[in-house]
Amino acid sequence: MVHGNTGGGLIKVRRYFKAYRHSRAAIMKHISFTLCLFAILTIVTSCGSKETPSEVLTGEIRSYNEFGAAMLDIIGEDMDKAGFTLGDVITIAIKDTELVMPYYDGFYTRTGEYLCVNYPTYPSICFTTTNVGLQEPFTGLEGEHVTITMKEKAGCIEVQNAMGMKYKNDRDLYPYLSDEAFANARNVYMGDIPEGRLYRSSTPFSNEICRDRYVSRYLEQEKVMTVLNLTDTKEKMESYTEMPTYSRMLWENGDVILCPLKANPSVDEFNNPLIEALIEMSSRPAPYVVHCTEGKDRTGYVCALLEGLCGATYQEMVDDYLKTYDNYYSVTPDNDPDVCRALVDLRLDPCIMYYAGINDENLLPEVNYAEAFSAFMLEHGMTQPQLDALIQALTK
Repeated sequence: MVHGNTGGGLIKVRRYFKAYRHSRAAIMKHISFTLCLFAILTIVTSCGSKETPSEVLTGEIRSYNEFGAAMLDIIGEDMDKAGFTLGDVITIAIKDTELVMPYYDGFYTRTGEYLCVNYPTYPSICFTTTNVGLQEPFTGLEGEHVTITMKEKAGCIEVQNAMGMKYKNDRDLYPYLSDEAFANARNVYMGDIPEGRLYRSSTPFSNEICRDRYVSRYLEQEKVMTVLNLTDTKEKMESYTEMPTYSRMLWENGDVILCPLKANPSVDEFNNPLIEALIEMSSRPAPYVVHCTEGKDRTGYVCALLEGLCGATYQEMVDDYLKTYDNYYSVTPDNDPDVCRALVDLRLDPCIMYYAGINDENLLPEVNYAEAFSAFMLEHGMTQPQLDALIQALTK
């Protein structure tokens, strides 16, 4: 029996997204009911019609990581030697089930969709479902044998290329960028949000991607007073012994709201603490900055929510989201429209649709986001006075 969703691996990225436009309602239901994943996976799928089964690799499940992924006793070098490359579509056979999925170096499928990952910081290959981990019957199978075979060579290569872009942390390699662009730091003003009120950036506290001092200098220049930190716990903050001066001042003055999140805006574990943090932020002085580590996805989702809440259009939210990819990779809608479409369709659109409560992406340009996002916040625990205070804090 074959199960699985390849999550982005048709021969052409455009064809992949066209196929998804006809199944958005199913995807949103899929996201909302992650505990029913196995039932949904009875639909037979593949990345394309061509099948070239040849490469075979066997191993076993050694453990499950903290995110519910099945860690195999197979490493990337094993995959290479067996003839598998990133962007292939593979079949993983376990017990009496075959799961069809893409092979990537990151989590490039939508929430709840299977994939095999050669993640750079993981000790071995794993397979899982994006954001929610494996569900029964694929849990508790330590020691179970698995067989990996080729389903379609390079069947998902376009998505791998789009989502697997890499950047460097050496400032000298980006002479054409301003310091703030290198730091992915910028003022967010659209809808009713005026200039100088809301900012977004990569982390000003950790030197993990070597941009902290540039962010800190920018925040000092813009006189930012309140930080919404979407990545750090208190323990992590206390471990940063070499914070830039202005960042250290913000932290020691109690001006940092800690709200560490995983990058899945379609679950309560993301939205409940976020709403509490936004309530607190609205009681603090502006200007505000929102950041995670790189200032891409978690920051992008939260900024889109705030932008739409304050009257931004769909296109304005898209433009702001994609600016990050210009800063890191020099990718723009003009010079690489397919990659930008992939980024928006796989990352931003599902987030906006979830917050707006719609199932059809064709409706995205038509939504009144101020009304839709207000309704979302009220439905998820924010009171009307708290909502009014947040909007006023961002717009007045």
